[in-house]
Amino acid sequence: MKYYLYLGLPFLVIFGALAGENQGPSGSVNSVRRQSNIWRSEHRLIDLHQHIDYTEDHLARAVRVMDAVGLGVAVNLSGGTVTRKDGAPSEFERHKQLADRLFPGRFVHYMNLDYSSWDEPDFPERAAKQIEEGYRLGAAGFKEYKRLGLNLRDQAGKLIRIDDAKLDPVWKKCGELRMPVSIHVADPRAFWLPYNEKNERWTELKDHRSWWFGDPAVHPPREELLAALNRVIERHPRTTFVCVHFANNAEDIAWVDRMLDRYPNMNADLAARIPEIGRHDPRTVRRLFIKHQNRIFFGTDFQVYDRLTLGSGGSGPPPTDDDAKEFYAKHWRWLETSDRAFPHMTPIQGDWTIDAIGLPASVLRKIYFDNARKLLVRSLPPSATRARHINLEISPGNRRGSSLANDAGGAPGVFIQ
Repeated sequence: MKYYLYLGLPFLVIFGALAGENQGPSGSVNSVRRQSNIWRSEHRLIDLHQHIDYTEDHLARAVRVMDAVGLGVAVNLSGGTVTRKDGAPSEFERHKQLADRLFPGRFVHYMNLDYSSWDEPDFPERAAKQIEEGYRLGAAGFKEYKRLGLNLRDQAGKLIRIDDAKLDPVWKKCGELRMPVSIHVADPRAFWLPYNEKNERWTELKDHRSWWFGDPAVHPPREELLAALNRVIERHPRTTFVCVHFANNAEDIAWVDRMLDRYPNMNADLAARIPEIGRHDPRTVRRLFIKHQNRIFFGTDFQVYDRLTLGSGGSGPPPTDDDAKEFYAKHWRWLETSDRAFPHMTPIQGDWTIDAIGLPASVLRKIYFDNARKLLVRSLPPSATRARHINLEISPGNRRGSSLANDAGGAPGVFIQ
């Protein structure tokens, strides 16, 4: 006798973890590539780090690229603030409504904080209320930009610190509501080195003068910013932090390893940092990814405004949609193969090659989508969390029966298996 049960995401996450990929811990590159291509053909992958302008044309262009490369869901970190003016819908409300109407199920949206009342005595309470309002409106998480500690200042001109106690209610409220925090602090190490043609990121810096932070009279040391974020993470153990750009310190993967060991609530995404991570010894990187496979998220920093940004950009010709496809293809190549010394996906970030790390499929599925769907379980669209059916074969001698996952999925999104 067979029964068909319709089950939600919590069961799928558990079942998927138990089912595995029916292969050993390594698997050949060819088998890994075949499995990954299946996931992409089914649009299972989730990009946890995009910035898409909320216009019809820009959202449509983003979805065209997503469809072409095999993404089911993108997390738009630039959802906007929830502050209402004169009774009109907030920026976040307008943005979410537009994207959900045009492309239902393809985007989830993070909110951003309005600091305009920072100098008011009740800012901490107001800020926590913003988080509550974002949660009520359907924000999947909270995104904080690198402005903290670098360029966001109070009325007296003093930099607002990452670990300022006035922000503690924000981090605490995110933890209470189980809203993940994607946070960017500091920037590449080279952005603190001398601003001249000897800087290995000179091609990028000369097009973005404001990204140089090497004047100690204006900006604090990079290490001070990283330490400030660590203090926040330590003070708020119930809050989940996704430290973007490979924990904001892709130059020092030993440091990333130690911090992930030290802080169980710390995670990392890959956005715009594979060119840097890929310079390290691939065997060391592979071991780190396998060790921390439950806490690393696929993300790219793919951006769609009046021009595309593929991890970073400059004054050169605007990238095309074909360039975007190649950008994603190099992510797949780095994660799935063992290729050596090939050009990375964001040339403006530096003139060097990278070495791939050839992860097993059981690890790739976590980085590509399993970790994200656990993180975003409250916010993923139904099409991304619904199994068509689970086939349970029940026999008299087997009360539980043997479960077989059949024909899962439906619309582009996340599938069982």
